[in-house]
Amino acid sequence: MNKTLLSSLTAVMATALVTGCTTTDDSPSASAANNEPLDVVIRSDLPLRQLGDMINLSVGAALETRHLDNQQFRDTFVREFSQLTPENEMKFKYVQPQRGQFDFIASDKLVEFAEQNDMVVKGHALVWHIQNPEWLENTSWSKDELAAVLENHIKTVVGHYKGRVMYWDVVNEAFDDQGGFRNTLWYETLGDDYIEMAFRWAHEADPDAVLFYNDYSTEGMTAKSNAVYRHMKKLLDKGVPIHGVGTQLHLTVEHQISDVSIARNIERLSELGLDTHFTEIDVRIRDGNGDSALLDQANRYEMLAKLAAFYPEVDMITTWGVSDQYSWIPSWFTGYGRALMFDTDYQPKPAYAAVSNVLLDAATGNFGYEPATDLSKVGRFVQPFNAKPLSSAKFNQQEVVYYPFAYNQLGGKQQQLPASTTTEGKWAVGYHNNKLIGRVLRKDNKTVVDHSQAWENDNVEVFIRVGGGFWQFRAVVGQDFAPLGFPGKAKGEWNRDGTQFDFVIEFDGVQDLVGETIGFNIALSDNDKNTESGGRHAQLYPLTGTNIGWQGEEFGELFMNGQNAVVASSPVSAPAPFKMSRLNDMPSGAADSAWDQGYHYSFAFNQLNQADMSPPSQSDVSGSWQVGYHQNWLYGVVNRNDDKTVTNMEQSYQNDNVEVFVQRGDNTMTQFRTVVGQDFESVHYAGGYFAEWSADGSQLFFGIELDTPVNSGEAIRWNIALADNDDGQGRSAQLYPVPGSNIAYLGEELTKLVAE
Repeated sequence: MNKTLLSSLTAVMATALVTGCTTTDDSPSASAANNEPLDVVIRSDLPLRQLGDMINLSVGAALETRHLDNQQFRDTFVREFSQLTPENEMKFKYVQPQRGQFDFIASDKLVEFAEQNDMVVKGHALVWHIQNPEWLENTSWSKDELAAVLENHIKTVVGHYKGRVMYWDVVNEAFDDQGGFRNTLWYETLGDDYIEMAFRWAHEADPDAVLFYNDYSTEGMTAKSNAVYRHMKKLLDKGVPIHGVGTQLHLTVEHQISDVSIARNIERLSELGLDTHFTEIDVRIRDGNGDSALLDQANRYEMLAKLAAFYPEVDMITTWGVSDQYSWIPSWFTGYGRALMFDTDYQPKPAYAAVSNVLLDAATGNFGYEPATDLSKVGRFVQPFNAKPLSSAKFNQQEVVYYPFAYNQLGGKQQQLPASTTTEGKWAVGYHNNKLIGRVLRKDNKTVVDHSQAWENDNVEVFIRVGGGFWQFRAVVGQDFAPLGFPGKAKGEWNRDGTQFDFVIEFDGVQDLVGETIGFNIALSDNDKNTESGGRHAQLYPLTGTNIGWQGEEFGELFMNGQNAVVASSPVSAPAPFKMSRLNDMPSGAADSAWDQGYHYSFAFNQLNQADMSPPSQSDVSGSWQVGYHQNWLYGVVNRNDDKTVTNMEQSYQNDNVEVFVQRGDNTMTQFRTVVGQDFESVHYAGGYFAEWSADGSQLFFGIELDTPVNSGEAIRWNIALADNDDGQGRSAQLYPVPGSNIAYLGEELTKLVAE
């Protein structure tokens, strides 16, 4: 959780509601918070480059030629760093400002400086969507023409430095934050083939050069890093010369990073034969933060140094600059700075001491660190909802992700959605500076707004948690948010027929929400006056739970996405898990009465559509699922409604099917798949398993044997998916009970199933 957001909200509240940022007396930041001086204890007088050399680790930094005019900068660079990356002057715009006219004057100076001081050079970057010359950006290219331009550029630049530049960032930032291909000049004209072309041409120009793909927000196990991993594997299988992946690591002090997740990513890339470089490290600090933030910064640098020292596959770490005197951060991230290991006077910070001491321990045999790579121990079991940055303070449906209202929390154990003819809806939230900007789209066959109690009317509720403070915003259909003691501003507006609700929630004392992860939930209420009390029959949320959001409980998370923003490694809020019922006997099938009192959940999120995860219409495909346990068996039922069943695709995952993902304790995750009408496919699994379909494919009964009996309260890592293929070409939907990026087959983004 961002301590600055907490403190900003606290400062404008009449009472101290937010307690999440309290510092205990024995915490590392306690003395700094009391304005006591920070000690920078460096246990070795050896510079970083020498310590790195002792463990075969290149320690580098980025720079521009103009920085070398500063003698203090020059001396620090020569003393501390063994590797050099041109910050800008090898990019397309600078080396080929006019078509066919190459200018290597500035970049030659940097390479000569490196050679004079026994440094290796990493060229950056041959192909990127930014910092291209106008002649390239403003021309309408055919595929052949643009391919010729790219080939000439790569072969000329790499050929010019053949034998002198050892490493190259060949392609930079080819994927978007959701794991799709970034829509760039190169992709629009050449498709994703441009990535393969670039690596092949670079290799032809210098067969001895070490070639890297480079990107941001790819250090851990994310949708983006998964996409990079899959594409690198695809290219390697085709024989494309790729030698490593660089992850940039532009971080903030407010957000922890997970060594577990980073380590897992390093290990899977290593299994492909690829090295990993930490390529553009900086850890930015908000301008208003005191010296305690320097210790948080040091912790981030220390963790990266430990990972680099532990893994031989990480043979290069590079900071994006040397000192705070020259840094891109203040001009790109308003209100941030102080991101590097040396201050503006070239004095080392705690971050420098942390890195130095890690490298010293590694070089002298005193290094005891080993990352734990079991992701089943990571606390998050529902992925955060994604709020994207908006280009203005107005809602733009092209810039957001829509999510469905998925569960009726008034239903008790029967939480599947009502019929779509009664009520349904979806919602999306973006942000601009310090404002959350959202929209709810609502369908309801009857609108009720005449109850004296506002919560009994048709309404929308938004729940926000920051630290120990939470706020519930309610807007009855046709009305603004009711007033409440929120330290900011909130405004809601309905359209005339009550089908659309737009809202803005503004946080006072905060400049920009980018990178924040906050507790969040949202609900759509429906009252058709068809109950005995005349009250609501449905309260729809995107998460399962018991309708206690008004008590500040069972919140999910909302992550403010943005370039180089990384979600908090530990969840700031935990929603309710899914539950499995205890069965007194082994059920005889899907029709067994034992299921009548079980928990019943929807297939709600179409993870194949990362722009709108709402499921297709219920008449197209819909379904629900439930799980129970008896002794050491899990039993489950899937109810499926599909207007067309496809089972003749060559690849089984492309057929209409159900997939079940199970991981118990430290065991390996197992994926079970059953195509409609068939048993589970054969997998390497020690226990028994079976799948039985009804004749019409509308109901599935399955069982999975575990190694020991299930205990009440036990939690199992779990997911389940319903696939639909309507046109015989490929899947149109892959419906899960939670949001995500359809990577459960990798053992990632599993949710939690708890035994009652």
